[in-house]
Amino acid sequence: MPISKLSPPKYVPPKPKIVDWSTWRKGLNLLLRENEIDGAEMTTATNLLLVGSGIPTKRWGSANYFLAGATGTSRFVLPIKDTDDSIQVLALTDWGFLTKKNGASYTMLTGASWPSGYNIEGVQLGGNVYLFSESREMVRYDFSTLTGFPTIAAPTGALASNLSGATGTTQWSWRITAIGRSGGETLGSTPVSLASLPEDLKRTLILVKWTTTSAASGDLLGYNVYRGSPGNETWVGGTGPDASSWLDFGLPPSDPFRTVPLAEMTGGLKGKYVIRFQDRIIVAGVPGLPTRVFVSGRWPYQERFDWYAGGGYIEIEPDSGQNVTGLGIHQEKLVVTKENSIWQLLLNTVQYGVYVILDPQYKLLTASQGCSSHRSIIPVENDLMFANRKGIYILRYEPQLLTVLNANEISAKVRPFFEGLTDADLTSCAALYVDKKYILSFPSSKKTMVFDRERLSFTGPWLTPYGITHWAKYVDSTGIEKWIAADKDDNYISEFSKTLIDDKGTVINTVFKSKKEDMGDWTILKTLNEIYLNFRGIVGSISINIYIEQRDGKVVVARSFAIPGSGAQGTSGFGTDQFGLSKFGMSLNTATTQTGETPKKRFIYKTARTYQVEVRTTSNTDNYELLGVLASGISQDRGNTPSHWLT
Repeated sequence: MPISKLSPPKYVPPKPKIVDWSTWRKGLNLLLRENEIDGAEMTTATNLLLVGSGIPTKRWGSANYFLAGATGTSRFVLPIKDTDDSIQVLALTDWGFLTKKNGASYTMLTGASWPSGYNIEGVQLGGNVYLFSESREMVRYDFSTLTGFPTIAAPTGALASNLSGATGTTQWSWRITAIGRSGGETLGSTPVSLASLPEDLKRTLILVKWTTTSAASGDLLGYNVYRGSPGNETWVGGTGPDASSWLDFGLPPSDPFRTVPLAEMTGGLKGKYVIRFQDRIIVAGVPGLPTRVFVSGRWPYQERFDWYAGGGYIEIEPDSGQNVTGLGIHQEKLVVTKENSIWQLLLNTVQYGVYVILDPQYKLLTASQGCSSHRSIIPVENDLMFANRKGIYILRYEPQLLTVLNANEISAKVRPFFEGLTDADLTSCAALYVDKKYILSFPSSKKTMVFDRERLSFTGPWLTPYGITHWAKYVDSTGIEKWIAADKDDNYISEFSKTLIDDKGTVINTVFKSKKEDMGDWTILKTLNEIYLNFRGIVGSISINIYIEQRDGKVVVARSFAIPGSGAQGTSGFGTDQFGLSKFGMSLNTATTQTGETPKKRFIYKTARTYQVEVRTTSNTDNYELLGVLASGISQDRGNTPSHWLT
């Protein structure tokens, strides 16, 4: 048998697997399992935001901006600009008195007060600020004092006379209301009716008279006349405050919804929701009228909500079992939200005899979802964003269908976060849009979720030591934009700023956690060799944890270490060759920013099925920007699977 020389096969070492993460622009993902998400996503982003290409860093801090009142929860904040082009910042706490910022404290405004436990809303229009609440009637602020509106009595002694003597078989009835200084109406007068009149009143002429209302000078603005069959009178005209009679020329009845008021409103409207739309004031959430939206007359009649002044109201899908929950503006469109639907309100006008009166109409935009909190409705660039019990939605034109508005959920990736919130949080959340971010705060849980519009991703939650009930922003006299919030848990208004490092002295602890990486194959074990981390702008000290899933399925911390910034106080010595050639020891210097990039390397050399990187900060001075994470590992033989995997 011939003898042949055999050469041993050449050894080819396994090629290492490399996983490189250089951005987290896709943000937080709580919907999928930790090993299912993309490498550009995070499983934890507590107190973080994204900068640049998607670099995690610590969020803004906050500080007391000014004391909003003597006691109580802060419920309202509104920056306004007076006639001298100076900024005033108004606020309200459960103390009940409206205040304006005066340095770090306040000046109390006199003339009106509010019961504790209720929010108020305000708009500026026509040189005044108008304040609304479900707990009391509208209040006017003229940049100096607060003014409530007195109620006035309804007209009495109504009489009707048939001047032409034309007869017929129809009975007609008239009622008169007075219009108070607030623009609201009284109840109707006792009806006066005439029988045996023509069905077409244009065939005759009716003189309607009444006893004028006794009111102080300026408190009476006019009268409205309603006519129809007895009990079904609708608006047919109006007069000024000096009139005591009106000629009915027989115009046909106006639309059936323009009926005699069912409640006395000359003291001003109550309302939970208010916005300014062009030169009108829009009010909803009126007690006892859950589906009615009131519209003021156009400036300079913005205080009046009666038909004669060009105002009025409309019921949005009345008696549907869904209340109006908010008002918003999408570009030039007025949007009304309900609990499970969204509507567009059209402020049309119609010629009615010598009058041009409001003819509001509405149409359904979507019946698939609504809004849970009026204060969450915020214009975001060309869109409108809002929150409901399912998450965050965006109202926008459908692509290539520029006449079709539709609402779509954008918060699917953080839906589990919303499922864990209480109804109190979901119905009282408040939002602000600044720095290309939609910031949504939940006052009871003291959490805030952030949607980054530039990167179309989420970060958070932001955890604050106080809840936020209301947000506002304005540009101060130096040209700096201020971001301010009303505190649920104290009587202060807070300011958020990129320059602040904590929350009123409370440490902002941050947590970043990457996906659970299996290097492309979850069925095999790997030898995790080393991990590289690249940071920029390290301040203070940051803590790193490398988690691995071992052969037995347990998740443990394979390596835990800290990285101090330049000049930071540190206590851990890493040893030569662990993070380059330098050992880290004690320093008594104050924390400073380490400029430039700071690449670091850590040897692991452990068997793992998956690995995960966590970065934490725990003190006021700590901060960083995480530029990248790279890991290398070698796949083990597929036969080297744990025995407990076998079935």
